[in-house]
Amino acid sequence: MTDSKKITSIAEIHPEAEKMAIEVSQASEDVQAEVQRIIVRQGSGWQTTALLFLSLLLLTTVGVAFYAFHRVGELNVEMSTTMRRVEEKIQNLDAGISFDSKRQQLLLGIRDEIMRTNPRVSLNEAFEYATLIMHSSDKYPAVDPLMFLAIGIVESGYNLNATSTANAKGLYQIWPSTGRMLARSLDWEYSDEMLYDPVKNTEMAALYLDILFSAYNDQNMVLAEYNGGPLNAGYYRAGSNRAAAETTDYVRKVGSVYGNLKDRFELGVEVTLEQMHKDRGRDGKLLSSRRPSRQPRPIQPVATTADVEAGQ
Repeated sequence: MTDSKKITSIAEIHPEAEKMAIEVSQASEDVQAEVQRIIVRQGSGWQTTALLFLSLLLLTTVGVAFYAFHRVGELNVEMSTTMRRVEEKIQNLDAGISFDSKRQQLLLGIRDEIMRTNPRVSLNEAFEYATLIMHSSDKYPAVDPLMFLAIGIVESGYNLNATSTANAKGLYQIWPSTGRMLARSLDWEYSDEMLYDPVKNTEMAALYLDILFSAYNDQNMVLAEYNGGPLNAGYYRAGSNRAAAETTDYVRKVGSVYGNLKDRFELGVEVTLEQMHKDRGRDGKLLSSRRPSRQPRPIQPVATTADVEAGQ
């Protein structure tokens, strides 16, 4: 008897067995489907996690890149600002050096002009007078240092002790009456002796010129009143023949000297940087009340070896 026949016989004997086999088969299929669903569900979760991670990584990268780009822009702005400040400082430094160089050149040029005007003035004195001119011009901006120099050249020839027939005194020939007024303005106690002090005389003259330039704003009128007082200045302005000839001549002289100085200094004055030890040998310098005569020293022959042996 074959197996199929056996199974058929069993089925015939036990009709419920086939039903049970079908149920078992279905149950097996259900288990396999559930397993597959579990596997698919687990695989889908891993992919979602990976996608989320990649998305976060991408967002982080974009954020970092944006921050870096923004920071680079800020650094460029900061660098530009710093470079601009550095350039401004360099330009200011260059301008300061240039200004100081021109000022020093002007100072030394005025010093040399004073020494040329009055060879008896020492190097130290000429430098002091030039420094006073520059300081006064800084304090009273209306006063042109070259105009101031021209006035000193015409007024006293930079003779510290100069006194005119009208009793004007000092470097810039200030009248005692004018000196009293100026000393009061400067809160100084006046004395005639102060007019021979180069510091005080220069300060007074600069203040007076500053006042006159504020009143007239006209160079010729300033010079006319500085020399001849307000009355002569009025005559000069009116073109009257009652204006003092000295005042008219003074205005012309100072204007001419000032024009020549401006031309020379604008073209570039050749400054002689004399050394201090050379000052006493300059023409016009007096070391005593009487100038020693400069006789050439005889040249002494140099003894040779033969001469020494012959003398032995």
